Amino acid sequence: MGTWGSGPFDSDTAEDFLDELEKQLAPQRLEVVERTFRAAIEASGSSTSSVLPEEVMAAAAVVAANVPAGRSLAWNEEYPSITEWLAKPITPPLASSAIQALELTLPADGWFWRSWVDAGEREEAQAAIDSLRAVLRPVSEDDSW
Repeated sequence: MGTWGSGPFDSDTAEDFLDELEKQLAPQRLEVVERTFRAAIEASGSSTSSVLPEEVMAAAAVVAANVPAGRSLAWNEEYPSITEWLAKPITPPLASSAIQALELTLPADGWFWRSWVDAGEREEAQAAIDSLRAVLRPVSEDDSW
């Protein structure tokens, strides 16, 4: 089916990524998430990257769901156990990597944004990503660790 919505888990690619994570224990999940962010950051938004924007969004949403402020994100209802997928607390470097990976993978002029046929759905996707950033940014700025 491809993509059926604008949320971070609303695509076959994101569902496959979540299925992979669901089979893992928390330490291995963290490794997969970190590897996803690292690959996206190293690719610096290259269209030939092996990491897809949908994977980065899903990984960032998993991290956000494991932050206290992210527990109420709308898409967590579909995966209620996702809030327990990573060890707590989420560290500032992990939250910072999630934000950086989102920004590099989803640049304002990138193909991801041009791929939306409907302006309303594009706005919904932007709102979902903005929600992720809003949850992750305070954690990434917390230098008390």
